[in-house]
Amino acid sequence: MTRSVYVTGIERGDGRQVVELGVMELLTRHVDRVGFFRPLLHDTPDLLLDLLRSRYRLSQSPESAYGMTYDEASAIQAEQGTDELVSRLVDRFLAVAREYEYVLVAGSDYHATSLPDELALNARLANEFGAFVLPVVGGQDQSAESVRTEAHNAYRAYEALGCDVVAMVVNRVAPEDREAVGERLAARLPVPCYTLPEDASLSAPPVSQIVRALDAEVLLGDDSGLARDVRGFVFGGATLPTFLKALTDGVLVVTPGDRADLIVGALAAHSAGSPPIAGVVLTLDERPGPAILALADRLAPGTPVVSVPGGSFPTAEHLFSIEGKLTAASPRKAETTV
Repeated sequence: MTRSVYVTGIERGDGRQVVELGVMELLTRHVDRVGFFRPLLHDTPDLLLDLLRSRYRLSQSPESAYGMTYDEASAIQAEQGTDELVSRLVDRFLAVAREYEYVLVAGSDYHATSLPDELALNARLANEFGAFVLPVVGGQDQSAESVRTEAHNAYRAYEALGCDVVAMVVNRVAPEDREAVGERLAARLPVPCYTLPEDASLSAPPVSQIVRALDAEVLLGDDSGLARDVRGFVFGGATLPTFLKALTDGVLVVTPGDRADLIVGALAAHSAGSPPIAGVVLTLDERPGPAILALADRLAPGTPVVSVPGGSFPTAEHLFSIEGKLTAASPRKAETTV
């Protein structure tokens, strides 16, 4: 009989991909045929599935690895009810389970959906799949006591809904709090509890992810440049001397496209090695002339310069909502997690 583990959470921002990758690493070391299933998906392709297929040579087709989109699920739930939605997702899961010895299930991500009570839906699906449940709680920017309470509540919530909780994971804990959080959880919960420290390099999105999220046009830059991690943002509006003081390692510069002085200044600073920036986003659908772009390309070859139609404020709102994801294009990050 096929066995499965359902990795789930209670809210977005818990960095659950790290845990999903770690579970797949463990499973593939001990099981010959491992499948993957995501009941609900925002968009295709699934970047995590692409990474798993690349890293572990999974033969599973992408089409079989997910149940349906969130939009489809919302429509079915609104028109035909939760029972019909669950029934269809169970059928899709069973089609995968028949082909594999073990299935890793990635629960919903609690992001921009109209599905009511996602936690209860995840719990019901896990029960219907007959899966062990591995809840993940995010500990970013929380005190040790707050994380302990949240993890305890998450365990109780899934247990109360009939789930077979096999362990708890608290991810993105401040390194200095990791030991205290682990000790407090071990004393309060009857299942193994694991704490993973926050790693800024894992939560930093690459420039390529930002390009996709903003639907930006790449004016300059190569694959190596697009793979750079974005560790912060600097919004250009000041004079050049003031602007240069704000640049730090790995920042993405966001500036109106008609500010040639800031564009050239940022790239010149990068070329001089102090500091190396991730790239430049030009707003307002404004672009510098060919001479400026040619100079930019010579100053910092490969450094991404991209253009978006929106202004700096809506672009900033979008940027701050982007979370770094593990993808097949970031093997270094994958190696860090496992």
